[in-house]
Amino acid sequence: SLQRAPSSPGMSARRRQRAEEAEATPLAPEADDTLPAAAPPETSDAQRLPPAAAEHLFPERRPPTAFERLFAAVNGAVRPQPPKARHEIASSTLLQQLVCANSVLSALWAAGWICLFLWKASVWEPPLHVVILSPTLYIAWAVFEPIRLTLGCLGNLHERIELLGPFMFSTLAVAVIHVYFLTAQHYLGWITLQVEYPMSALLLCIYVAELVVGWPTARLFILKAEANFQLVSAGDLDER
Repeated sequence: SLQRAPSSPGMSARRRQRAEEAEATPLAPEADDTLPAAAPPETSDAQRLPPAAAEHLFPERRPPTAFERLFAAVNGAVRPQPPKARHEIASSTLLQQLVCANSVLSALWAAGWICLFLWKASVWEPPLHVVILSPTLYIAWAVFEPIRLTLGCLGNLHERIELLGPFMFSTLAVAVIHVYFLTAQHYLGWITLQVEYPMSALLLCIYVAELVVGWPTARLFILKAEANFQLVSAGDLDER
């Protein structure tokens, strides 16, 4: 019978080295058949539809027009920035200056209009509807104008949106009255002097400027009020 030759010392050293390397090498994990297979990637509605239907249901967004870009630029310039600090002043200096200028111009316009009306009535006989309508609107303006200016001044100084809001709405009302004095008397059959046009037009410009400046100021007041608003828990409300 054949006898196995004794292994040499060098051969046994190489085998031990290979065995150690095999033990040090990590084995690859066996595949677990119990785990579910990975789900295929989901496809969107536009990918599942035919190309013609996808173009009809999901049209590509067109580039903005020149008017849309201009509107976005103006809106971004007028849009108020939220206050950076809690105690940052949100009142508008320009709005306060407009209100002060408006008070002076309103006093001058009130005195000038009543003098011109009495002089015109003595020279040209006014129609009956003008005699009733024009003094009525003048008295209404003379009553509401000081109230409106007070609301605008205090609302801007004290950052009170509940005062600045009525100021904005009343500005629209008095602007309509001045549109009547600027244009309607002529169409109602009475004369309008040349000096009356710049008087009413100047006040209309002041009103428009107050609306333009007051709108972002009111929005800034709202943003500041939201930043200062503190949430109260239901337990605190029950204790109160």
